[in-house]
Amino acid sequence: MRRLLSAALALLMSAQMGCSAASRPDWLHEAGWNKPWTHRAGIAAAVCAVVGAGAGVGVQEARRGCSTVTVGGSKFESCDSLSDSNDDTFWVWGALIGAASGALVCGILGHVFLDPPAEAEIPPPPPPPLAQAAPAPPIKQRIVLRGVQFDFNKSDIRPDARPVLDQAAAILKQNPAVQVVVQGYTDDIGTPQYNDALSLRRAEAVFRYLVNQGVSPERFKVQGFGESNPVADNATESGRAQNRRVELRVRE
Repeated sequence: MRRLLSAALALLMSAQMGCSAASRPDWLHEAGWNKPWTHRAGIAAAVCAVVGAGAGVGVQEARRGCSTVTVGGSKFESCDSLSDSNDDTFWVWGALIGAASGALVCGILGHVFLDPPAEAEIPPPPPPPLAQAAPAPPIKQRIVLRGVQFDFNKSDIRPDARPVLDQAAAILKQNPAVQVVVQGYTDDIGTPQYNDALSLRRAEAVFRYLVNQGVSPERFKVQGFGESNPVADNATESGRAQNRRVELRVRE
């Protein structure tokens, strides 16, 4: 029994030394020790515990050292120096030591070679960037340019038309991308050919006034429409006065 206990103690000390060596980080990394224990190592330990128990019983029976001796016609069982080899529980110690040894060795080996490595901790992906709202489309400003009227058979800018055209020039300078059509008209007095030329002179007069106020000339298109497109009845003086006009229209 003392020999069995000594062997078990030596085995446990060897395992302890192995665990101490396993505590070194470089060894852990190389042997694959630093990972979680799983059922695979447990299965290996259980299988080796059964095998080790059987081997331990066999070793104990071999160590029993008993033989059958015939003396005077009678058979006797003779055992050697193991004082407790005739104990009925003698094989139990072999089974226990074998099972413990097998479970310890195979558990460690199963953990090193069978347990899967720990999954690398992958940091969670960064949250997606906040979707920036698309800039709102620019509000299309509705630009209203008032027209002006002219005296009969005249293309000169009247004093009452100057504030209206000054306001139009200011609006156009605040909106440099706006293109303008300057359209001249007349009443129905006179020939169509004369009225076409007169309407064009009126449109050119407004064009020159706005350019003199600082608006780029490239932004204008000048047209004369004569007595076409009346806005009032040419049968009355007030209607004809309204038809003698220049309109400013924003080009789309």
